[in-house]
Amino acid sequence: MFALLLTAMFCTQEPAPAKQPARPVDAAAPAPATKRVETWDDRAAKAAVDALARSLKTAQNLADRSAALEQLAGGANAQLVKPLVRLVETDKATTIQRRAVQLLANQPAATAGPALQKLLDNLRVKTSAPVAAEVVRALSRCGYEPGCWDRLAALFEGNYSTEFVPLHVAVLELATAHKEKLSLPLLLRNLDEPVPTDVDAAPNPPAEYWKARWTSWSQWHDKVKEALYTVTGQRFASAAEAKAWIDKNPPK
Repeated sequence: MFALLLTAMFCTQEPAPAKQPARPVDAAAPAPATKRVETWDDRAAKAAVDALARSLKTAQNLADRSAALEQLAGGANAQLVKPLVRLVETDKATTIQRRAVQLLANQPAATAGPALQKLLDNLRVKTSAPVAAEVVRALSRCGYEPGCWDRLAALFEGNYSTEFVPLHVAVLELATAHKEKLSLPLLLRNLDEPVPTDVDAAPNPPAEYWKARWTSWSQWHDKVKEALYTVTGQRFASAAEAKAWIDKNPPK
């Protein structure tokens, strides 16, 4: 159905712009192998943080910075949170940012959880799909609280471009893992196939928006269904059906 609608909507559109160059390899590089994490005492943690600072001062390239960061990979201590957050906020390489986020998830939740939540508001994080997705995954592992769900929902629905599919998936997987009842409104809004209700209405977004949104939706709509099933114990064919059931069986 949507394909026919898009055909009609695009018949008067200008030709699509040339495909943009692929993102740098850095943005999609796999994370290093996970190391065994041990709880470090404050003395060991301070020594590691100091060693990181020294290494970063003399680092000449991405490989040097990555090697410096890996000095923290084996430890867990609240003192590691601040330097890891600083790298997420300031380093120019997506691989460094993502790896720092992964290491944040290994730290004590009482300190790392609030730090990860705060990163959700960081502009550099919010506008980088790979980093934002990593933050959501880390938060799911370490320090997630229902109080930060609204920020996750805003991130999810703030950008439906295909570039942000990893973020969409991460948010849906968090909702599933935590059986988050607060996710129900978002799940209902994103369950049905996204199509414009009135293509001629002035406020209606352009065809490119609907094409991107449908393409993204097609990659994660099964995860919406799975999250709904996890939260409600029921499977639904449409948002209307789900809403009718939830209205009769509100979450407790």
